[in-house]
Amino acid sequence: MVDFALPEDLKMKIVELVGSNVKPTLVRDLTFCEHDFGNRLVLVLLESLSGVPINLKKRQSLAVRMIGPSLNVFDMTLSRSADGGHVLKDWNSVMQTEDFEERDTVYLWSFKDPNDILWFVMHA
Repeated sequence: MVDFALPEDLKMKIVELVGSNVKPTLVRDLTFCEHDFGNRLVLVLLESLSGVPINLKKRQSLAVRMIGPSLNVFDMTLSRSADGGHVLKDWNSVMQTEDFEERDTVYLWSFKDPNDILWFVMHA
């Protein structure tokens, strides 16, 4: 069974940002490519997260923000991948700052702020 419990400090950060519609989004293990070479994280997502539509067409993107386990905030870009999934770009800054390792299991939540900006929260 997967434990999607959100750590208390991350919950408080969402409250501070007046976040709403907090949803568990996915659990996955990081691969070698994402850890050592990739500047993007490939995701399989629904077409709407936390009430924010993400039904992006090819070459469309959406500015999103991410909170890492150390409460650092990252500006990222969500776009459509060639295979129809989604890609979070600017992943290297998250990997380096948060010290994620290959095979770490990461938990991802989504929420929106009062300006309808999509946020992700991630921890290992």
